[in-house]
Amino acid sequence: MSEVAQPSVSKRAVFLVGGYERNDAAGFFRRIGREMERFCKCWSVEAKLGAPVEATGAVAMTAIADYLGPDGVCCSDITFLSFDDIVKRDGARPFLVRLGVYLVAFFDYVFSGTMFRFFATNWRFALYFLYPFVMLVLFAWLGTIAYRLTGLLALPGGPVLPMLVGASVAYAVGRFIGRRYFVFHLMDLWSFSREHLHCRRPEMDARIDDWASLIAERTAATDYDEVLLIGHSTGGALILDVAHQLAERLAAEGKVADFKLVTVGSTSLKVALHPKAKRARERLETLARHHGIRWVEFQALTDIINFYKCDPYARAGLTHQRSDVFPRQFQVRFRDMLERAAYKRVKKNFFRVHYQFISANSRRYFYDFFMICCGTRPIEAVRNDRLPIAADAGVMTETVS
Repeated sequence: MSEVAQPSVSKRAVFLVGGYERNDAAGFFRRIGREMERFCKCWSVEAKLGAPVEATGAVAMTAIADYLGPDGVCCSDITFLSFDDIVKRDGARPFLVRLGVYLVAFFDYVFSGTMFRFFATNWRFALYFLYPFVMLVLFAWLGTIAYRLTGLLALPGGPVLPMLVGASVAYAVGRFIGRRYFVFHLMDLWSFSREHLHCRRPEMDARIDDWASLIAERTAATDYDEVLLIGHSTGGALILDVAHQLAERLAAEGKVADFKLVTVGSTSLKVALHPKAKRARERLETLARHHGIRWVEFQALTDIINFYKCDPYARAGLTHQRSDVFPRQFQVRFRDMLERAAYKRVKKNFFRVHYQFISANSRRYFYDFFMICCGTRPIEAVRNDRLPIAADAGVMTETVS
């Protein structure tokens, strides 16, 4: 057996696109600040998050994380790339408009065959896709029951009163359950996803271009040991667009695209599996031709809002000629990342489980979002084991045969 020393990162840039949510950058950093305390306790290290600063144009916000551990020190510029304003505008539309565009999206996914590709690829994700539609049918069914029961009373006014009662019941139940369990929000998510893959979201395309410009400027101005472009959930699809725009911009300037893609709990295949997602697949295919780009994907069985044990590149129907694995895939186990009581609390809440990808661990594990973003280990050093910090060394080590 021999020990191989891994290179150490002392200066890192992290650019993160989160999921389709209303949470803004300030809210993200407040949560990260709280989670960092658990990270420090888990690994017996010190880490401090500075006050976030908004970038020009309010498309991003950056905070500096200073890390100190037995493996060394690292300073990470963590930038949250925001599109919560777009999400909020989607949610502010009249309900009937939101319902209409959602139904168009739903039946587009069905009749295009994409839903059946979901089932063939990962049936758990397919059930997640069906969830808002099934809930809407439930609301309508309860309203119909109320309508029929009221009609049996033979009240004056003919069918008008039963119709009002049925509509009121459907509305009341839908309003309570729909908001509490994210039914309406997921309606907007699928509408957004469809419109984006059909290239009908010019404001999102402009935002992606703005993000690529910001990253190009930042990385040109500072010499980073490692540049990570991270996408979580829907951000796993958007970060691929960002990476493509950035790589093409650098190539046009005669520069080599040299950064690392990290997708965690990604839902990029909800775009790439659609037969009309030609632009998304072309961009993904182009990314593979930039050999300076490395891509790592983390997936989990417990999380139904990701494609477990699926190669997002191959599943999109693409092949490449690279000598390396693109992407490298890791399957993680949340039960090994969390203390038993903590895992028991969250395992039945599929939204909370989904966000464990960007939350702190309570047990040391090879996948740790905060160690990836803040620690001294480069992403290439991640291995599917429980490699701890070398307490008596200045660098991370791994044991190889």
